[in-house]
Amino acid sequence: MAGGTHSRSFRTARLALGGILAALCWLFLILSGVLPTGRFFVLTLASLVIVVAYLELGQRDAALVYLAAAVLAFIWPGVFSGVTFALCFGLMPLMITFLRVRTGMLVTRLVTHIVMSCFTLLALFIIGVDRFALKQFKSSTLVVVILAMAALQLFLFVYFYILRVFEQFYLDRISPWVKRRW
Repeated sequence: MAGGTHSRSFRTARLALGGILAALCWLFLILSGVLPTGRFFVLTLASLVIVVAYLELGQRDAALVYLAAAVLAFIWPGVFSGVTFALCFGLMPLMITFLRVRTGMLVTRLVTHIVMSCFTLLALFIIGVDRFALKQFKSSTLVVVILAMAALQLFLFVYFYILRVFEQFYLDRISPWVKRRW
């Protein structure tokens, strides 16, 4: 009987942690929608919340945190943040963690670059390329797409480094503290 109570308590704690992580991710998405600058930085923080969900809860529950945050992002702050998170920043850490366990790092990076390039192109055309073009400059769609792809490749290079450092910091410093509280 005591084992069943402990198991139920553990499942409840995992559910609560998943809800807290989804709410934290949504908070970052709201901030990305209302802050005048630093939107991509805040979206990167939201993606790191998905990584924490993966490390603490596993891949299936991390996907649920991602889905909950993505649905909430479409409700508020809106379509721009919702599409950006759903197609790029939220899906990317799930894909990296999924591939990293099953393949080598080179294949993971290559597949991530290809898939995220496709999703970024899709997001550009869903949201509208004109939202990314500066109003003062007359630029063609091709120029905007090429600049966005170049910026994405640079971002992915930096993101892999940030992800590695963040995971190591989390596993060394934060995770033991969280585990003591369970």
